Amino acid sequence: MKPDDGGGIRAVSRAWQVLRAFSPEHMSLGVAELVRETGLPRTTVLRLVETLAAEGLLETGADGQVRVGTSLIGFAAFAEAAWTVPAASLARMRELAAETGETVSLYVRKGLSRVVVGQAPSPNTLRHVVQPGDELPLHVGSAAYVLLSLEPAGERADLLTSIAEAAGSDAAKLRAGVDKAAAEGWSVSHGQREPGNSGLAVPIPAGSRAPARPVVLALGGPTVRFGEDRIPGFVAAVRRCADDLARTGLPPALY
Repeated sequence: MKPDDGGGIRAVSRAWQVLRAFSPEHMSLGVAELVRETGLPRTTVLRLVETLAAEGLLETGADGQVRVGTSLIGFAAFAEAAWTVPAASLARMRELAAETGETVSLYVRKGLSRVVVGQAPSPNTLRHVVQPGDELPLHVGSAAYVLLSLEPAGERADLLTSIAEAAGSDAAKLRAGVDKAAAEGWSVSHGQREPGNSGLAVPIPAGSRAPARPVVLALGGPTVRFGEDRIPGFVAAVRRCADDLARTGLPPALY
């Protein structure tokens, strides 16, 4: 196995590319479709499918279609146990969604992106829509700014430069947003990731057990419902919920 450009193992990265080609909408794919989705050579895809099938992660039917294998059942059960928000915390997030009328999400940083690890959707028909597991940009948005403000000060400058370069964005604007979040302990943004959508985020404080990495609690919704008159109330409500989540707990994988 050869290392990839990032210092990892190329074969593992490519195997992951093949697995990620499958989704709830595409549970069965032909080899030609896998080649198109992954951008890998056909011979490479065939070898990877054969290897993954030997481990039970994929299987090839008599019709030549490739499908997810039974070994993924165990991984799915483990992932659900590791990333499920504790019942009391999820109930509290739902209370916040009902109180504010906006979608409530938990975010953590994953490399140069942020990932949704828990959510309570808005009760309104017009609402912010993301799903647990979604990866979003780290160079824009209130949740991104707060997450980055929680990184060690000595490492933050280089990290912000890497994020801005990878996204082709304005590094000065990113630094300004992160510095403001660090100074105020919260952040609000309007239309940065998507026009007409706003977000507001605060950090989850350390409770009796501090998470292994920073976690933020965020509201998301239409900008028309994020008027300046509502922001102070949102900040207070989200902070109260964040304090409660520090006591009731986060997904087990975060500890």
